Amino acid sequence: MTIGHFTTDVEARMNSNATVPPARLPVRCDCEVLPPPSLVQELVAVREVALGERTGLRGGTLTVADDVTAGIAVPLVTSVTVDVVAPGERDVRTDTVLDAVPLAVKVDGGIGDGVTRLATGVVLVVTGVDADGTQLGEAGNSAGVLSERMSDAAPGTPDPGDWIIRIAVTIEAGRRMERPGPAAAHRAADVVADRLRRALLDAPPAAVTDRRTLEEPSGAGPRVALVKLVMGQGAMHENLVFPAEPGGVRGSTSLIDLGNLPQQLRVNEVRDGALHSLCCVGPSSKETTLHYYRDPLVTALAEDTELRLTGVIVVGSPAQEADKRFVARRVGAMVAAAGVDGVVVATEGFGNNHIDFAAEIEEIAKYGTPTVGVCWSAARGLVSGNEYMYALVEVNKAVTGQESDVLGENTADALDAGRGVAMLKTLLFGADTLPAPRSWDPEVPRDNQKLVETAAAGNGGRPTLTGGIRSEVPVSATAPTPLVPLGQPLSGTVVALVSSAGAHTTGDAPFRPYADYSLREIPATATDDELTFASGSYDNSDVNTDPNCLFPLARLRELAEDGVLGGVSPTHFAMQGGGTEIELVRTRTGPDLVRRLKESGADAVVLVGACGSCHRSAVVLQRLVEQAGIPTVIIASLPAVAAQLGAPRIAATDTPMGAALGAPHDTAQQRRILTAALDLLVHADEAGAIARIPERYRS
Repeated sequence: MTIGHFTTDVEARMNSNATVPPARLPVRCDCEVLPPPSLVQELVAVREVALGERTGLRGGTLTVADDVTAGIAVPLVTSVTVDVVAPGERDVRTDTVLDAVPLAVKVDGGIGDGVTRLATGVVLVVTGVDADGTQLGEAGNSAGVLSERMSDAAPGTPDPGDWIIRIAVTIEAGRRMERPGPAAAHRAADVVADRLRRALLDAPPAAVTDRRTLEEPSGAGPRVALVKLVMGQGAMHENLVFPAEPGGVRGSTSLIDLGNLPQQLRVNEVRDGALHSLCCVGPSSKETTLHYYRDPLVTALAEDTELRLTGVIVVGSPAQEADKRFVARRVGAMVAAAGVDGVVVATEGFGNNHIDFAAEIEEIAKYGTPTVGVCWSAARGLVSGNEYMYALVEVNKAVTGQESDVLGENTADALDAGRGVAMLKTLLFGADTLPAPRSWDPEVPRDNQKLVETAAAGNGGRPTLTGGIRSEVPVSATAPTPLVPLGQPLSGTVVALVSSAGAHTTGDAPFRPYADYSLREIPATATDDELTFASGSYDNSDVNTDPNCLFPLARLRELAEDGVLGGVSPTHFAMQGGGTEIELVRTRTGPDLVRRLKESGADAVVLVGACGSCHRSAVVLQRLVEQAGIPTVIIASLPAVAAQLGAPRIAATDTPMGAALGAPHDTAQQRRILTAALDLLVHADEAGAIARIPERYRS
């Protein structure tokens, strides 16, 4: 029997009923052993972009047809327009920048091999708004003057001399924080991109100004891997893999639909646009498709001849903690099975991703593999951490150490990548990194950079073992606050709700999209129709359907009516805890909340968070309330965050971060979860008590 080029006599032996030990079966192969495929890039210099009658590329001028958006019909998209922004003319108004995308097209082969034609001097920029004029940004947005809302030195933004083809998309109102809405904006923009790719593909051969061949890395040094942690919670926190065209949408698959499980990519697949970013990139720490296309960490590791980059493991960040733990274990197992000598784990964004980031570093390092982490946290601090995070690179560029509305400002660049390589080599070549400072110190990365450059000068300019290099990101844990006992049975207890997920009444002033330290009051009589949420960082589909998923006011009233509780506080409270700085929550929001809770007459408080930094804000508030003499419990879909920050009582659920109380309109499940949390007020006997509630939703 012949299978491909493999010849075996298994079938003959089976037909003769002969008994042959499998190990002795003769297998002969005349296959040609081929090296990994190379990638050829054809560079086409675009010197000017203009609007005109027909889309085409001639003589260095890319003409975009006036009707390039004609016939685009994508559900949820109400309009698509295109304009051109010339270099030096970026002082124009813009909606939120959703993405920056290279203009590239496959001439031959698939993503990661064959021939790709890449236009230089031009970048596609996608912006988004809904029909009500609400920006599609999540934790802040980059709407404003374009020149002020895009870093001119980030890998994921157009270079100062680039032409910009701006694709402005409007989607239906009310869908901005539900997964299908932003995804639709990207699909519509990709239709325009495909029409421009056709023009690039049809350009005459003379338009190609240069060709370069990219081989898979083959260095003789230690084998290393890059784990790239990207968004995977839904809404504006999603990513696509393996599109039909470089950096495209068509033909791709969502990491969420793949279970956010790790995907092993060849280096050239990443360099050829195997990733498309669907995440909102208004905040400065989010990476664009253009960033993925020319990722400085991929470049630094792939081009270092003292290392051999074996590949890039791309992994998403699930919305449920149980899934986060499972995915992290799979990352650790994949790295261990690959037998690499060292790993760099890099994450974009802030908050939720820190949980996965910490878990994946732990699961890799448990196998004894030297591991370096690259992230942004700065003044905000890590939301989650552990003892395995002993070598971390901080990518902050903002003077304040805060998130900003400048696209790409706080993303990894070549200098950050160089420090990451130096840290990894320091561990691989037998030395240790010094411990991080106790709190964020912007001088540490600057001092490290000087050390790295000095050491590299004696190594042909390549980063190398660097004595005195220090981990740049503090990792801390907080002991839980001592418990305040409940002074009466639940049947005599008045309970208040506190949300850090941006809950408020529809007639109230909305919160800032992130880092809002003010409080909103919610009356006990508020109906479901009168409640809404201002927080992002999770798919809002569930809370838009039923606010009790995150603010169980109706369930609390039912328990009081049934005599389970003594009553419901006349007033409940909420903040927008996403993206906050701990100290400001502690000094601004916390004292105000404690005062108002005491005035309301609440005997106990149930807190509910959503995203990672929402949980963190909720625990800071919880500790202050408990210290003020009011017993508390937090319903946490991310209990690891709550535990690390020292929550006194934690009711842990196996539910998504956007639905801590369970499924929309499943009143029985919501009531069971709330009742179990309230029982912890009575039965917890030690600080930091965690009750695992056996309720699941979307698990």
